[in-house]
Amino acid sequence: MKEYRYPRSRILADYLLGGAGALMSAGLVALASSALYIVVICSGLTVVFLLFTIRTAFRQRMRILADAEGLTVMGGPVRQVKWQELDGLTLRYYSTRRNRKDGWMTLGLKSGSRSLSIDSHLEDFDSLARLAADAAVRRGLDLDQTTRSNFDAMEVALPPAGVGESAR
Repeated sequence: MKEYRYPRSRILADYLLGGAGALMSAGLVALASSALYIVVICSGLTVVFLLFTIRTAFRQRMRILADAEGLTVMGGPVRQVKWQELDGLTLRYYSTRRNRKDGWMTLGLKSGSRSLSIDSHLEDFDSLARLAADAAVRRGLDLDQTTRSNFDAMEVALPPAGVGESAR
């Protein structure tokens, strides 16, 4: 069983971003308390930054355990997806630049009514994505073209579309 976590450097950077953003926007609320529209906008921003910081705290505690049987997310509500029950798999790329050089990927797993979304900031995300791709191939899942292209970009070989999709 392999354990995956978010790297400490990423967690620390997210805490700094969330804390600095909350502090600055709360400071603007305090300084501009007579201008209602600034108070409303900056209060909203403060809430967003605080929610981001809370999400970072959850990510710090989260660990993902993966083996030949499936995937278990711990460190909060325990969620599990068994590879033999995998119904859907998506791999999406979100670019932060127009030239599509910088960004992150999100791996979406669906099993019955349960779904998980894991982003590529996770340590050793590639090996986890490969496990999911192998499970999807074994289950004969029909993967959309975007998912196939993103796996190609990760150099994960998938059988051609339509091959083995009746295995379910």
